[in-house]
Amino acid sequence: MNNSSDIPNDSRGNRRIISDEEAIEALFMVANEVDNRDLSLGFQNHDVEMEERKSTDSDDYEAYLANWQRQWAEEQAARQRRRHYEVSRNYNVARNFALQLHSEQNLKIVDKTEEEEVVIRDEEKSEFQRAKESIKKRREDLSTTSDMMIDPMTVLRKAPTLVELSARVLAQNIVAIKSLKLVPDHLRKKLSYLVSGFGKVDTRLMELLIEDSPSEICAKNCVELKEDDLLKIFCDCDRVSLKVLILDLCGRAMTDYTINEFFKRAPNGFPSLTTLSLQGAFCLTDNALLLISNSSPLLQFINLTECSLLTYRALKILADKFGSSLRGLSIGGCQGIKWYKGFSSSLYKFEKLNYLSVAGLDSVNDGVFRTFFLFRSSNLTDLSLANCNEVTDDCIWHIGRYCKKLEALDITDLDKLTDKALEFIAEGCKYLRSLKLTSNRFSDEGIAAFLEVSGGSLNELCLNKVRHVGPHTAFSLAEVCKRLQFLDLSWCRRLTQEDLRRILSCCSSLRSLKLFGWTQVDDTFLEELSRSHVHITGLKMTSLYAHLDNFYPSVAGSSRPMMGRFTTSWKLLAISLSVLAVLSPLYIDRLSEEDLEEEEELFGFMFSLSLLLLLLILAIALSLYCDPSLTRFDPYWIHRLCGSFGGLLVILILLVFVLICKASD
Repeated sequence: MNNSSDIPNDSRGNRRIISDEEAIEALFMVANEVDNRDLSLGFQNHDVEMEERKSTDSDDYEAYLANWQRQWAEEQAARQRRRHYEVSRNYNVARNFALQLHSEQNLKIVDKTEEEEVVIRDEEKSEFQRAKESIKKRREDLSTTSDMMIDPMTVLRKAPTLVELSARVLAQNIVAIKSLKLVPDHLRKKLSYLVSGFGKVDTRLMELLIEDSPSEICAKNCVELKEDDLLKIFCDCDRVSLKVLILDLCGRAMTDYTINEFFKRAPNGFPSLTTLSLQGAFCLTDNALLLISNSSPLLQFINLTECSLLTYRALKILADKFGSSLRGLSIGGCQGIKWYKGFSSSLYKFEKLNYLSVAGLDSVNDGVFRTFFLFRSSNLTDLSLANCNEVTDDCIWHIGRYCKKLEALDITDLDKLTDKALEFIAEGCKYLRSLKLTSNRFSDEGIAAFLEVSGGSLNELCLNKVRHVGPHTAFSLAEVCKRLQFLDLSWCRRLTQEDLRRILSCCSSLRSLKLFGWTQVDDTFLEELSRSHVHITGLKMTSLYAHLDNFYPSVAGSSRPMMGRFTTSWKLLAISLSVLAVLSPLYIDRLSEEDLEEEEELFGFMFSLSLLLLLLILAIALSLYCDPSLTRFDPYWIHRLCGSFGGLLVILILLVFVLICKASD
């Protein structure tokens, strides 16, 4: 290292140079300092020698210059060769090293990259996909645990309350009731629903319901009401205090005449009405709906299901009148509402909808709801798209993406949906409480994966006619769905008796279970079900309306003792005896030989009808056997037809007709 004394004294140069003369003077000072200290300026020795010889011997300068140029050229050539050699050597070394590294660690590198890709893919997978893969891996576990011991269902069902028993008795004896004064609205509503189940709603019951100016009038089955009856009810009720009006199945009475005549007598209409249900009013028109809308400014919920005469104008009327206030809208089954250019814009006008049902509308597709879901579905809690055949997974993606508050979803009979739809619902709808998947093509693993992700919050689940439901779904139901209260497993033929026992044993909150179409249970298990606290309907060929009564729990909806199951041979024997009973009068007291020709013609006609019926039964049975996909057809139609009141009546009429023909001959 150089000392401080070796550094030129720059005390005078410490000042700023402001002129060219000072700069030249400074350069001379530096040159003198270099000469005095004998410092090297970095020139080569031959350069110095060349200068010295140039100054001393000018004659030899040219020879020296030529020699110096030759040496310089040789040195440059040597440097170039040395550079090329080093580059070639480095290239060969790098090439050999790369080949060796590739040959030794190729497999390790490939394995490492594949593992990294697998980790990345696993991180990108959704919770539904991971659950589905784990379900596919547990097939062996299910096969080993199928014989596991399950706790028997020893919990006795709860006895009905005194209010339920009293309401049932009153509904059965509604004719003896003289007045409903001072009866609360909720008890009137329960009594009305029970009477509607018995089909006894008439003018007298409606007079009892409107007595004492109630705020709610609820009647579910108004088939027997006529125009004059409904007009009298509207005029006699207290329209100022009336807030809820439910008149379902009032098709014959709800006509333009009734509405026009009512508003002539009462122009103010229903000023306080907030809820209106006219389900099944097949005579209701757009003009009548316009009059009702104008007279009900506070309307928030409206049910127009199965009002077949309504057109797209009805939707436009509701959107214009109640676009900013309506919270519930049901137009399912209104086949008169076809697609038009303003359908999406009319739907877009509803800003605060909590409930929407468009079930069964052929005009509904993915494009119709795209704008609505994007901007107006933030408050939606209940949605029904049942039987909308054009709905695909894209629409379900929008539901999962934008309907974050959804609590109830009905996607019944949507053939174009796949397991992706369940993934979208599971990832987006975290508050789902009710889900209906009737008659869909979801796989057993897909439904089980959905239950693993979102089944813990479900209170109601409908898997009716989902033919792929199997042990994976049963296992997930038993393990995850602890809050489930209502479950429908009708026509799920791949479930076994052990699967059902596991579900009933683990789902402690279960209250109602539907098992229509189940033939894979024996009598011992039925006796075990009879001791369960769960209300089970659908077994033992019970009435189709047994499940409508939820106030009196019973197994199979009947209080009679359970009989043993009939085998196929016994059923065929019963059918044969029935046919024999019908045809037996033809063989009694046969006519003389003169009337044989006429008798043969009648016998041939009756025989052909019986043969046609038998061929029809065989064709249906064969089609069900060859194509298991025909699960939507009721295989017990012959029992429901011939065993019903109408079927027995037809058989008796046929017997009487045959006997009369025999007597007249």
